[in-house]
Amino acid sequence: MTRKSTLAVIAGALALGLAPDPVIEPADWASENLVVADGPQAGHRWSPDLTPYAVEILNTLAADSPHNRVSVRKSAQTGLTEVGIAWIGSIIDKTPAKAMVVFPTITSVQDFNREKLTPTIEATEPLRRKVSQHRSRSATASTALNKRFQGGSLTLTGANSASDLRSKTVKYLFCDEVDEWPLDLDGQGDPMEMAKARQTAFHATGEYKLFEASTPTIQGVSRIDAAFEEGDQRYFQVPCPHCGERQRLVFGSKDTAHGLKFSTEWPYQAHYVCAHCGAVIEHHQKRAMVLAGVWVAENPGPGRHPSYHIDALTSLLTTWDKIAEAFLKAKDDPGKLKAFVNLWLGEAWEERGDAPEWNRLYARREDYAARTIPPGGVILTGAADVQADGVYYEVVAWGRDKQSWSIDIGFLDGDTADSSNLVWAKLGEVHERRYQDAYGNSWQADVFAVDSGFNSNTVYQWCRTHARAMAIKGEAGWHKAAISSTPTKVDINLRGKRLRRGVELWHVGTWPLKAELYASLRKDGLRDGAELDPPGFVHFTEALHDERYFKQVTAEHIREREVKGRLVKEWVATGPNHYHDCRIYNMALAAHKGVGLMTDSDWAKWEALRCRPPAAEQGDLLATGMAQAAPDIAEPPKEPSRKKRPRRPRGAGGFVNGWRA
Repeated sequence: MTRKSTLAVIAGALALGLAPDPVIEPADWASENLVVADGPQAGHRWSPDLTPYAVEILNTLAADSPHNRVSVRKSAQTGLTEVGIAWIGSIIDKTPAKAMVVFPTITSVQDFNREKLTPTIEATEPLRRKVSQHRSRSATASTALNKRFQGGSLTLTGANSASDLRSKTVKYLFCDEVDEWPLDLDGQGDPMEMAKARQTAFHATGEYKLFEASTPTIQGVSRIDAAFEEGDQRYFQVPCPHCGERQRLVFGSKDTAHGLKFSTEWPYQAHYVCAHCGAVIEHHQKRAMVLAGVWVAENPGPGRHPSYHIDALTSLLTTWDKIAEAFLKAKDDPGKLKAFVNLWLGEAWEERGDAPEWNRLYARREDYAARTIPPGGVILTGAADVQADGVYYEVVAWGRDKQSWSIDIGFLDGDTADSSNLVWAKLGEVHERRYQDAYGNSWQADVFAVDSGFNSNTVYQWCRTHARAMAIKGEAGWHKAAISSTPTKVDINLRGKRLRRGVELWHVGTWPLKAELYASLRKDGLRDGAELDPPGFVHFTEALHDERYFKQVTAEHIREREVKGRLVKEWVATGPNHYHDCRIYNMALAAHKGVGLMTDSDWAKWEALRCRPPAAEQGDLLATGMAQAAPDIAEPPKEPSRKKRPRRPRGAGGFVNGWRA
């Protein structure tokens, strides 16, 4: 070998040694290395064949990608949790730096680490080799919420931890389920803005990446919906197997001939009608369509980051029949329909905050007697709204399909700050009042709630001395449950002294209940030959309900206001709203009793106890015993009932053509 050729070989070898490793796209890295911890691919390497729409999302997060922010608005059943894990894995193995994962709470991120991230790291060879083991008394070892590796680290935290969000500097940031994050963290501001500030040190170099993903919640409140709208709004389009034209798969509406169509009874025969040629696409053709799909930005433009929408219609992890089944189970219940739109369609729910017309409700009153339980009413709840000068109350009977009858209302005047005032004795009389049913029985309210937002200690004392009474407190957050699963203890009496046995205080999420109430009030009764009123229908009687009542029930609406630089929606009252509050509390009690969860079998048990004439020889004694024996069903049933209630007439052909009327 000549001297010249020898130098050339040496120079070439040096050049190869100094050259950077070839860039591997995150999706390619995941296909070659990532072992999935759970789901359909558990124990196997990640494959894009099951989630082909994930490839572009992953690669947009690559270190050499020109984009700094990527947003994904998604439904459940899409398999996109693995996108975040695959991105984390590629960072650890190929582009090490300081990174952070933020979930809604510390508890949720601990679950993520235990069930998904740590098992993935242990099963994936390059990650197992590079992430330091968890060892005690070692400054360089990993911990449950801090993974250390050469060249970087990964912090796992919750959006409810101000210390982590304020103390870390990170290059890569993964924010998951951002719609479940608090709007304000302990008065210190928006946790999303706090998290984004951790990347400020990399703004000048432009090397930072922000990945935010979530199932949406309510339009105007949803973080991920706003992020998607700010971006270029990419939808996954698939080709029709008949005409080849690409389109986004949509649920369909009564105004369009295309979209997902199905029968209202099993077998649902769900199929898709092409928007271009009108041909019927069967479910077995879906996989080939999705594998040939591409992302298309509907709102491209300068300054817009990549934002993606993906939902169950396109997902290969579920079926069109399952979507049809989920919709049919949810369509008559506003709360369940909202969950369907969020979890299956990946869309933000548009809350109708405008109040129904009170005079229309007044005009459709019925003629059942006051303080009686009409046929169909089985479970009784009572609720009181405490004001300075008196107490408003309402008692409601509940039946199948969450139908309700207002059977008793009133105002008890008196100084509620004084526990010895006659007003509290009057409320005690309402609490003990019995209501006659159609079978000759009489029943007390199964549970009775008193709002503790005003003159709290007096309310606590009253509830402490009355069986079946619950002290409650309304909470305005849109993500709050209808009623807390467990109460908190209130330990002080009127003189501020601690009590050995504290009163139980139950927390009521008023936002979703108000939206559900208005949706129910908008429903019309029997019409078009139907045999039953629609589920959730609210009954009123001429014997009790006057104009003042209806004006109060409809006295709230949703408005927008700016909070620390961000527009938020909130419910506000336009006038006295005491009966509105009473109804909201009654709805919370109905949820507590399991009214919306009970099966036909559960209802049959209640009806067997209550919907029959009393035994003459036992009289009130039997009624009392039956009331005590009535089942307190507050947990979801383990197995769904297969019994069917009478159905209302359907449209021609028995197919659903739309639902957003």
